[in-house]
Amino acid sequence: MLALAAATGGCGSSGVSTLGRDPSSYLITLSQLTSPDFIVYQAVAPVSAGWLDPASSTAIRKDGLVRAAEVEYYRNVSFSTSNGPITVTAAVAAFTSTVGAAAAMIRLDTVLDARTGAVPVSTGPLGDGGHATTTQGTAGGVGALQIIVVWRVDNLVNSLLAEGRLGGLQLDQLLPLAAAQTANERAR
Repeated sequence: MLALAAATGGCGSSGVSTLGRDPSSYLITLSQLTSPDFIVYQAVAPVSAGWLDPASSTAIRKDGLVRAAEVEYYRNVSFSTSNGPITVTAAVAAFTSTVGAAAAMIRLDTVLDARTGAVPVSTGPLGDGGHATTTQGTAGGVGALQIIVVWRVDNLVNSLLAEGRLGGLQLDQLLPLAAAQTANERAR
């Protein structure tokens, strides 16, 4: 099934890399975040094939991963009363082809959906396909939520990982960030 989905994931495309710039050039910037109180917590840096799931790194490399980069943003606000994300980690991974990127995305979606407590959520139209999962937990006795959004633009696999207070963080707050990162990719 994975091979069939990967083969059809590049339909309408030659399967060759169309977006070949350094992945770090596509990441959302501090000025593109919807809230002005974020700071750069971890500067833009290369990441390995296991950026979202270390156990999948070998398979992701076989899918044609060329390189990947991520950046992490943080808001220093009271967690117990916060609205919106407290942390946002954005990543972009470049693959040699759209077929490889589609296969990697399917693999990541499957792994993320299988995590304990993960709930798959529709992102609506996002890139060449989007997917999200939510996972609930607690932090200091307060309900917490982690949302991971994964989507593809040509030969790039993107992700946003956000954490915040349960009830204060919602997928709708992340979709504009995903759209901004997609616009960064489409503009180049």
